[in-house]
Amino acid sequence: MTTARPELPHWRELITAFRFPPRQHDTHLLERARMLAAVHRVCGVSLARDADFEADRAALRHQIAAWIIEHTGAHPGAAASCATVIDDMAAAQVTAERLLQTDPPPSAEQLHAAWSDVGYLAAHWTDLVAEVIDGQPPVPWPLERR
Repeated sequence: MTTARPELPHWRELITAFRFPPRQHDTHLLERARMLAAVHRVCGVSLARDADFEADRAALRHQIAAWIIEHTGAHPGAAASCATVIDDMAAAQVTAERLLQTDPPPSAEQLHAAWSDVGYLAAHWTDLVAEVIDGQPPVPWPLERR
């Protein structure tokens, strides 16, 4: 009998969690990722980055890291890195979505930069998953953006 290979969500699952209501089979990690996006949305509306905002983010990152450690056996430092990337990706997703709703509309360059940030972080997430699950060393981050 073999043990099931541990898994972390694909970047597409994270983006879905950021954008849509909970689904029946969401993991604790995806629920917390969704909550991070919600915290970033609220902060964007109030335009305040106060101690409560930072404490909420830190608590959610801690819960995500604990889930990753429990379900994958990842080293605490690697799990914390994963949680930070999820937080950063949630913030980038919310920022990009918000640009689509601004009036006057943003420039093509602004939209491209915002969505490129989401893609950049999705690629980083993929590398971290390969490291945590498969032991494959990632490309050093951050890469220089073009």
